[in-house]
Amino acid sequence: MKKQITVAELADELKFRLNKNKSVDCCKQELINLANIASTKIGDEMVEVNWKD
Repeated sequence: MKKQITVAELADELKFRLNKNKSVDCCKQELINLANIASTKIGDEMVEVNWKD
């Protein structure tokens, strides 16, 4: 089912899933969309990362 939600709602759902060790595989396209928004709207903001290979 497709529906429109705010970026904040998507971020909250992703944080919830990650904190509960749930899969975010269901949200692959949504993560790509969020990344596109982040790169165009807030691309100069800084974030601390801890990359794992």
